[in-house]
Amino acid sequence: MVNTRITTESVAANAVDTDPIVLRESDTRRLVFKPMIVDKSEAPVRGVFVWQRKLKAGTWGDLTGESLTTMKAGEGYSLELHSDEVNTLLNGVQARKEIYEQYGIQFGAQDFYAGAELPDVVQRILEEPDSELAKALRALDPESRVSLGRSVDVSKLDAFLDEWDANGENDDEGYWQDLLARNAWVFSQLTGSPVVLLQERAYVGGKGISNTGGGMVDYLLANTLTENVSLVEIKTPGASLCHAQYRSSGSYVLGKDLVGGVVQVLGYRDTFLNEIGSLRQGSDTYQAYNPQCYVVVGRIASLPDGDAKRSFELFRGAQSVHILAFDEVRARLQGIRDVLLADDGASAS
Repeated sequence: MVNTRITTESVAANAVDTDPIVLRESDTRRLVFKPMIVDKSEAPVRGVFVWQRKLKAGTWGDLTGESLTTMKAGEGYSLELHSDEVNTLLNGVQARKEIYEQYGIQFGAQDFYAGAELPDVVQRILEEPDSELAKALRALDPESRVSLGRSVDVSKLDAFLDEWDANGENDDEGYWQDLLARNAWVFSQLTGSPVVLLQERAYVGGKGISNTGGGMVDYLLANTLTENVSLVEIKTPGASLCHAQYRSSGSYVLGKDLVGGVVQVLGYRDTFLNEIGSLRQGSDTYQAYNPQCYVVVGRIASLPDGDAKRSFELFRGAQSVHILAFDEVRARLQGIRDVLLADDGASAS
């Protein structure tokens, strides 16, 4: 889950209002869910959907209308949420549930950070920058601060790798897409460049006049220095990298998920480049200078023999797409963890 600041304000002894969860927004209108945290352990979040309009002061005001209880027989109202809006709603509700589970009902106005993956000590510093704990941290000598930073990085890596290993046999592509979206820092290690997640499930164009078709790449990244984009497509660890031997030549036919993923991401890039003018909004500054493409698929450990590894490497080396196996990504992150621990040990000696 992305670290998001959430403000709460008590409205009763056993309830607090929180920031609205914005589901849909235009320049003048937006749809929000207004959540309230209540002192009810089994179900601590309740709320209402509200349409709001932007006021002259730049703030948002609720649009009021007739209550649904005034409708007559045969009348009705439906509110459709798109998949990304449902995802935003679920993540927002979960964040508030976690706040309740960790802190309960806090009196007055409070600020919290939704980010359960952070160690508690760091969480407290973020939430209370003027606390004695934060002051003590600022008083540390530079070497101690560096050591603490490494410890936080290692803790973050450990939590990520533990979840990765616990789901090593999970072949739900959606799970792996969500795991990497929640840990977007991994993409800089994957690409070797300083990148940020510009958009998860990014629309890259391709719809016809009937409003059908179109492509959605798993991740659209942007280089923080050049603003150039990259496209990343994720499969699953269980996806096959090779199919079977090809005749008796010592070569293997590559797996359909591997080949399909490469063709898929290349197709997304082609469509994106053709339609970038219409896709880019007025405030967007990202660029498309021959965007790099990445596919994460399968495991090297699944390759049955040396001939299969040779076929995979020959195929991978001939592509303009960067192909990485899941166990290669994990090994790269494990290596970073080992370096951080080695550096910390060297500093202590």
